[in-house]
Amino acid sequence: RRFDAPRVLPPAPVVVIEGVGAGRRALRPHLARLCWMDRGDEESWRRGRRRDGPAQAGFWDGWTVAEARHFTSDPSRPFADALIREEPTGYEVVPGPAAAPRKDQTLTQGDRLGPSH
Repeated sequence: RRFDAPRVLPPAPVVVIEGVGAGRRALRPHLARLCWMDRGDEESWRRGRRRDGPAQAGFWDGWTVAEARHFTSDPSRPFADALIREEPTGYEVVPGPAAAPRKDQTLTQGDRLGPSH
């Protein structure tokens, strides 16, 4: 529940940033794509409580309120390029609300540097 010291990560073709705040307003201009796990709040919270057990009940009591407040003031789903839905046999990926191509974004650092790198 705390941040460690910053670390430099080696370049990679794809970097996945996961978490509730990964699609927040301040980060969206720097993202190549935003994916949204399309699952209801109650189901997500129920799964988290089951995963973490009774020892984390206090955390979850505060988390559900904080997460709802976060998405009320800074929603991510409307800006998702893809929605990922859990199905009985796996996952379905469908275009998200913001699936239209954006000319100002690239997929990799190599795209920004050009073909000689």
